[in-house]
Amino acid sequence: MCTLDTEEKILDAAIVLFSQKGYTAVTTKEIAKKAGVSEMTLFRHFYNKRNLFERSFDKFVFSPKWLALFESFEWDLERDLTKIGSSYQDLLYKNRKLILMHLKNKESNPHFEAMIYKFPNEFKKLLSRYFEEMRNKGVIAENPETLAISFLTTNFGLFITSLTMNKLTFETDIQTCITNYVKIFTKGIACNQ
Repeated sequence: MCTLDTEEKILDAAIVLFSQKGYTAVTTKEIAKKAGVSEMTLFRHFYNKRNLFERSFDKFVFSPKWLALFESFEWDLERDLTKIGSSYQDLLYKNRKLILMHLKNKESNPHFEAMIYKFPNEFKKLLSRYFEEMRNKGVIAENPETLAISFLTTNFGLFITSLTMNKLTFETDIQTCITNYVKIFTKGIACNQ
């Protein structure tokens, strides 16, 4: 069996079990069994559970495509924020298993928490820089960091609502919600010209 295939099977099994039970409750024995490999094979590839989690996190969360988004702005507030909101929702949906794992984790683990919050913190910095540039262009007057936090929390709330309800209230699709939210948000923060 190819090493990459084995690693993929183990990573896929790990993320499923982590999301179902939480990091602490899952054993390496369970992960190995679900992946169809021996526990020794799991350790040969990943050394320990923490390394396995970190590799799972890197595989499922970070994407160079995401960073490229912040290099392709049109500098049109509504269009850029719609693109950012849609991409953020896609990223959250693709990583819903990790997010569910975090929500199910009952124990506090500083290392785990640092990893899970790494992406939102980096995203907030990128979004703050975008809003700072828009403020420099005279498009907005508000505090860039406050705007970034507001935008992120609203979008995360939209994601959690759709995740826990399996569909949005009133049968509204997520893209319609993003479009409407961005219109309201941009109208509220744009400088009157």
